[in-house]
Formats: sequence, structure tokens, C-alpha cells
Amino acid sequence: MGGQAIDEGLGAQLDPGPEALWHAIRDVLDAVGRRGEPSAVIDDVLDAMVRALGADRVVLFLAQDGADVVIGARGAAGSLSAAEREEVSRTVVAEALRSEAPVAIDGVGDAGESATVLGIVSAYAVPLTGRARGVLYVDVRDPGKLLGPAHRELVRAVAGLLTTVVAQRLDAERVENALAAAMASEVRAPSPSLGMLLAARSFEPVHRDVMAALRSDSPILILGESGVGKTLVARAFADASRRTPVVRATLGSSDDLNTITSELFGHLRGSFSGATSTRRGLVEHAHGGTLILDEILTLPPHAQQLLLDFTQFGTFRPLGWDRAEPKHASVRIVAATNGDLDAAIADGRFRRDLYYRLAGLVVRIPPLRERRDEIPELARLLAAELDPSRVWALALPLRRFLAGHPYDWPGNVRELRSLVRRAIDRALADDPEATTLGVGHLAASDFGLDGELAPGAAPGTSFRLDASSIDADWARLREERARLDDVERRLLSLCLDAHDGVLSHVARRLGVPRTGLASRLQTLRVGDEGH
Repeated sequence: MGGQAIDEGLGAQLDPGPEALWHAIRDVLDAVGRRGEPSAVIDDVLDAMVRALGADRVVLFLAQDGADVVIGARGAAGSLSAAEREEVSRTVVAEALRSEAPVAIDGVGDAGESATVLGIVSAYAVPLTGRARGVLYVDVRDPGKLLGPAHRELVRAVAGLLTTVVAQRLDAERVENALAAAMASEVRAPSPSLGMLLAARSFEPVHRDVMAALRSDSPILILGESGVGKTLVARAFADASRRTPVVRATLGSSDDLNTITSELFGHLRGSFSGATSTRRGLVEHAHGGTLILDEILTLPPHAQQLLLDFTQFGTFRPLGWDRAEPKHASVRIVAATNGDLDAAIADGRFRRDLYYRLAGLVVRIPPLRERRDEIPELARLLAAELDPSRVWALALPLRRFLAGHPYDWPGNVRELRSLVRRAIDRALADDPEATTLGVGHLAASDFGLDGELAPGAAPGTSFRLDASSIDADWARLREERARLDDVERRLLSLCLDAHDGVLSHVARRLGVPRTGLASRLQTLRVGDEGH
């Protein structure tokens, strides 16, 4: 790309000296050697890179199932926000993945939309190779901090170390994420793998338990509001565990015991009026595989006993079965509900003993409004599922819009899916060859509003973000940064006063690394009497 030609002389003048470089390498090695979860080790390594390079963004991307998933994102103040994670040069990241070689830009020339809009003056991306395919990305936005040769050597060395760290995280995951054979009872479009879904931060608390559960027969109970993607996760889990066939049962359509028994366990010919033929139940269809039970809380009490017996002994009797020995089926049960199980158990609507039989592992999926940083990538995955005939991308303004807009998403993932479907239809109506979705493909009505959404900008901002407004938008961006820096400076001063200047106490209260806090205080000149 045109931005690869960095001024080597200027970069060399700003390179760290041997002592500073050694300290940076030592920090990185200390972080890699530290025990703990791989995600924590990765954050420590990225923090060391921020300090060593004076970088604004250090982001680790992992290539999974055709997507670039952020598994670590740090800045001077610690973890990057959802909006900050989107403010990187995706052009550089994509090129490093494509070419499998380091890519550098200086923000001039063909550096891509992101670098121009975000004011990135220097960026460097190094691919991870081997089993852990991904990219380590670094950028700075101060013209006095170009990334020179020694900086880039450090980034390449750290990328090599991170390849090993990330590979450890993927060892079990890569084996389990191969898609299972075609489902026996239903045909569906390709959906995100379990590894892709677990890469999201909302799954970090249960990531280890889910991966461990793949190797057992323990049942899984998935909880969450309507539309959060419970069935999506259930199917991905079933695929990754390789327990096929996968059969889905939607419960609650009837409270008639005969109907429910027939649906789950089958019936023999003549077992009831209208039973003109023998029918295998869903449990028998799922033998050897996975049975997904949707909305388990709607199962009436008299049917809960039948399910309890099956979960305990693996045996069942179809309607009309008169033999001494019952039939047997081996299935992994993945149950889901959007209801309040605790309340249902407390008031007797759901059996406590059945709950314990189903809750081998409980996975709670938070609503979309609580995981806004995942919305842009989830939207891209949904676009790929809705239209697998082409590779859809999301323009930077749309990614920022989805990550930062305060909309509550009452319909959760189901609502986002409908929005993406409409956006694709609008994009193809404008251009049959379209492969990129932008804010212009959304409408105010998608969010229950009147009027129009301004193309290229989220409501409430003064940025147009198009080629004709670069100068004006850049000026506004600098003003906004200055205003936010002033607010941050005042907040930090107040917090320092409240804790008598003890940095460790301030860092703990704000939830940021102490070293990152110290760097930020120096950058903002907090406590500098000359300021």
C-alpha cells in the first residue's frame, strides 16, 4: 500500500535507545512468563507495548472464520472502549493478514479511510503466523511519535511471542470448532462457530467452563432475554461438540400430555384417536447427538416429570409402548429459556430437581445493550449468514455508529438481524454489486424514530465523515479531543485529591493499570503547576 513508505530517517531519530528497548523487552517477557489466564497475559503484554512505544492503540486481532476478532485492545488509560476499538486502520490490518507480512503507514497517501479520518500518523501491523493466525496492530496520532525501525523490530518480536500465547488459548478450541456433519432434522444457513461466539468479551466468564463441557455429556442451560441468540449459541455448541444429529424441540405449543409425549418420545399406531401410523419422537431422532429444548420453562408440570425421568435414566416409553423394557436414547441436552427460572422454582411452576438435571453448566447471555462493543462484529456475522453469496464489510462510520449509539435494542440479536437484512436490501437496491454497508443504509424507522438518519454520521454528532468534509471534521475532532482531555484532566485531579495523591488507590477506583494511569497523568500534565 502507498502508506508503506515511512520516512526511515525521522523514525530512526525517535527510536528508543538500547536501555529503553531492553526495559521494554523485559516487561514483555515478564508478562509472558507470568501465570494466569491467556487473556490477562495478553493485556499485560499490550500494556507493556503501550508504554514502550508511547502508542495510542495496541490491538491484537485474531482471524477466526473469516473475521478479525479483537482479543486484546489497550491504550494509555488501559482497556479501550467499544468506540475506541473501532477507531483503528482496518485497511492496515486486512493488508497484513492478506500479505502475511508486516505493513506500515504514515497516514499519508493510500492509507485508507480509517487513518485519514482518525488522524493516525503512524501505524504498524505484524501478522501472527502458525496456528494463531492474527495481527498485532499499533498506531500513534502524534506527529512527533512516528514508529521507527527499532520500534517496528520490537513489535515484530512481541508478535512472535504472542503467537505462542494465543496458540495456547486456541489449542482446545480449534479442535472443537470444526463444524459437525449436516444436521439430520433441519437444514439451515451457516452460522457463527462456537469459537467465534466465545471470542466476545461477554463470554469471558464462562469460556473455560464451556470449552471443558465440550468433552463431557453434561447438559447445558442457556439463559437470556428473548432474542439474545440463545438458539444460535446452542447450535454452535452442538456443532463444536460433534454430537450429531442435532434436533431442536420448541416446547410450550401445547399443554396436552399426550401431544407433548408424542412430540418428544413418539407414539405407536393406534395409541390414541388419530394415531394412524407409528411416529418416532424427537428424543429418538436425536439419539447419539444433541437435543435442543427451546423455552424449557413453558413445559407444563406433568410433562416435566417425563423429562426428569429421561434425564435420570436415559429411558423413555412412546405412547402405546407396552413392552416390559423401555426404549433407550443417549443425547446431550441443551436447554434454553428467557424466563425467570428462580421465580418459577420458588412458586412451584418448575421442578427444582429437573433444574439441577438440566443445569450441568449455566450460560447467561447478556442483552445486546450490555455488550455494545460486540454489535459491529455481530452485525457483520449476521450479514454473512443472511447473504453468504458475497463478503460483506461494515464501513467505519457504521461500525462506530453501532458500537456507540445509545439505542436499547429491545429485540436484541433478533432485532439486529432484521436491521441488517433491511440494510442489505437497501445496499443492493442502490448498487447490485455492493459489498459494504454504511450508515446510509439505515433509516430512522429502524430505531422507531421519525425523520432521516444523516448518511455517514450518527445522530447527535457534528461530523459528516465524507471526503468533502475532511478539513472541517478534523478541526471538530481536535476540538472535541481537547474538550474531553480537559474533562479527563479535571476528573483525575479530583480523584487524586480524594485519595491524597496515592496512584494505586486512584487506579483501583478507576479500574485502570497504575502504570497506564501514571502515563496518562504525565500526558495531561495533571499536577503540573505550570499548566
